[in-house]
Amino acid sequence: MPLYLAAERPVLERDGMLMMIDDNRIDLQPGEVIKKRMVRFRTLGCWPLTGAVESNAQTLPEIIEEMLVSTTSERQGRVIDRDQAGSMELKKRQGYF
Repeated sequence: MPLYLAAERPVLERDGMLMMIDDNRIDLQPGEVIKKRMVRFRTLGCWPLTGAVESNAQTLPEIIEEMLVSTTSERQGRVIDRDQAGSMELKKRQGYF
């Protein structure tokens, strides 16, 4: 799946989340600018609810190496995780799934 591998993609940073912008579903807010950045997706959900992460990992071994040194979950970047009470990340830590 190409989105798991880092590539230069058009992204918008909003509320700390990198959103890939490749169609007209997102209205830009004043001052927002779409920039090309090297990003990949750690998880693929319903776009644009899953944010990208800055990365140069373009192969599976590079992704594994990145995961080994990362201090954040591979599942971070979901809009639902902004709400701590209902976050999927919290549910995962509690053994929900």
